[in-house]
Amino acid sequence: MLYPILVEYYVWFGLALLCLTWFTRQHTPTARSRFMYGYSLIMVLGFLLALDWVAGVIFGLIVLEVGRTFKQWLNKKEQQIQKPD
Repeated sequence: MLYPILVEYYVWFGLALLCLTWFTRQHTPTARSRFMYGYSLIMVLGFLLALDWVAGVIFGLIVLEVGRTFKQWLNKKEQQIQKPD
């Protein structure tokens, strides 16, 4: 059920990935620009070659970006808990 939604809104999910990358990688501008170029290349090639499976790849990259940010937040909270007051 998720796959037809991904294919139908392919461009929107690609743009969401780029926006998410822009905001989640603010502290490393070099890495941010490299990831933005790479994700854009994947998105454009998938769109131009009509590869529907790239929509799933884009969704997976969104999940990885959100998961990385969530992991950083959890690590920060863990350090706050373990820090003796």
